[in-house]
Amino acid sequence: MALTHKTARYKVIADSGGNRYSFFCDITGALLHTTDPIQAETQEQELETAWEDARKYFNRCHKCGKWVSNAMYNADVAECVECAPWEDPPRYCSHCGKEITSAEIFCPRCGKRLQYGGEGL
Repeated sequence: MALTHKTARYKVIADSGGNRYSFFCDITGALLHTTDPIQAETQEQELETAWEDARKYFNRCHKCGKWVSNAMYNADVAECVECAPWEDPPRYCSHCGKEITSAEIFCPRCGKRLQYGGEGL
């Protein structure tokens, strides 16, 4: 694993009731969770409590160690989309079953018009 940080990237926000923690996706930088104010004896305990609250919004890539959102995580292989990019599912003609490998309008085997948008492929 390339990265060794124990939490996702975060920012501490000082609040009158204690510190709040905002956690961000390592790939997109999107804010995924901000905690309620937390008070603890040490900053390490605060961070641990904050991460326990935020952890459910993240997935850790088993290859590079990044903490990422569900949208940036390929659960089929337990890796982020930078390590295991999404692949387009194969498309088939609904009439004859021929696999379509390019942006065809008509099936090269049976000549029927292909339907896009999930219907007919």
